[in-house]
Amino acid sequence: LELTLLPGDRGGAAALLLARWGSARVVTEVPRKGAAWREIIRGHERLRACFDGDGRPLPAAAALERWGAVLFDTLFPGEVRRLWDAARGAGGGAPTDVVFTSLLDWVADKPWELAFDPQRKAWLAATESCFVRNVVTATPCEARPRRERPLAIVVAAAQPAGLAALSWEEEAEAVRAGLAPLADRGLARVRVERAVTVEAIHRLVADGPCDVLHFVGHGTWDPKARTGALLLESGAGAAAPLEAAALRTLPAGRGLALVVLNACLTARGSRGDLARGVAPALVQAGLPAVVANQFSVLDAAALAFARELYRSLALGRPVGDAAREARLAVRCDPSCGPLDWAVPVVYARDPGAAL
Repeated sequence: LELTLLPGDRGGAAALLLARWGSARVVTEVPRKGAAWREIIRGHERLRACFDGDGRPLPAAAALERWGAVLFDTLFPGEVRRLWDAARGAGGGAPTDVVFTSLLDWVADKPWELAFDPQRKAWLAATESCFVRNVVTATPCEARPRRERPLAIVVAAAQPAGLAALSWEEEAEAVRAGLAPLADRGLARVRVERAVTVEAIHRLVADGPCDVLHFVGHGTWDPKARTGALLLESGAGAAAPLEAAALRTLPAGRGLALVVLNACLTARGSRGDLARGVAPALVQAGLPAVVANQFSVLDAAALAFARELYRSLALGRPVGDAAREARLAVRCDPSCGPLDWAVPVVYARDPGAAL
């Protein structure tokens, strides 16, 4: 099911939501202002503050479900809801791929993973759907040549001096554990590189082989410049920001199948230009799939997500379904927070593609 939000008439009061499933098409108006949007924006700002550690607790479960229902009703109004019910029913109980694309950047930046179906009492991204995002771009998705060698996964870690310590060694082991079914048969290899600099990232993807790039480190978002960046290391070990505009040129055209960014705020985009965020910029450059974080993420949640993501991919599950299984693993892990499963954002041109 493809959901595409179009701006509508310039200066108009409503946007247009185009829903496509099979041969069916639905177009409906979505108000660009009103009480529902004010509630969505307030809830989003509160979640950002909670995840950024301002000391306030997360809203209670019932309040989160009510807020999630507003997200759900905005995403599936009227005829679109009926099309979703048809798509879900046709799946015979299997999860349905849902791809959401918004040409309104401020809408795309909202945490749609937390949409909650009040009738079925179900979180959209963690139960009945493989929910992914896409961005509008004139660059086609990169074609992947047939691979005659083992799947090459590169774990690149950066720990600049003065920043919070990361469990990058544990995460590398989580990636290895998840890929054990393939590695034991000689079908996958994991390479770990630490203290990565800009030059090192460049060489890792340029010299290869590299089918999957898994970055462990820190991300940042500059609200004044409205741009995201990865914090790599300088030659002296200090933080060396690599902004989205520069980063997008490094992996493009290399044949990568997936980039996983375990770094805070890497899924965030700019109001006015979504592609100034790290993950949207990579997708816009042609990468088939990118996983990033829209809020700050705890190490325990990142480890649980990575372990199950790669285990599912190793079993042959497509990217969208593997991400859904990883969300479920985080949601059921007692060491993770109640909403940590919704922190990752999955951008994918085709959620049904497998590695």
